[in-house]
Amino acid sequence: MEEFAITRFTPEMFGYTDRGILKWQGMILADQTDALKKMESELTEIEGKEEMSEVEISQVLYRAFASDYPVAIQANILRNGSFYNDVICKVAGYGGNKIHLQIIDGREASCSLEEIRNIEMLDPLVWYNKRK
Repeated sequence: MEEFAITRFTPEMFGYTDRGILKWQGMILADQTDALKKMESELTEIEGKEEMSEVEISQVLYRAFASDYPVAIQANILRNGSFYNDVICKVAGYGGNKIHLQIIDGREASCSLEEIRNIEMLDPLVWYNKRK
């Protein structure tokens, strides 16, 4: 019975060097450009709305909670000289000096009254993504 020797060749034996992650660059290029566009849109400068008093903010929060209406909250926080985008949410409750919010994407968050710069009630159709 004859025995055969199996010889295995690898591309490295012929001088090929693996480029590693670079060979996948063409596949993720579309994802990268989408992410860059999203980052650029977030970097647009957002003007601050009129700063409301704590009494005005409390009144709007109470009306929104009692009627189960969504609100748009602008945080009183600056990032690189620009305010954050408004947070569209519903008021879920209040406790422990915190206002509990249900954000439109399903997450839950809480904030204090001092962290709110401006708040306005929205049409409920905005929350349910319906058109008039």
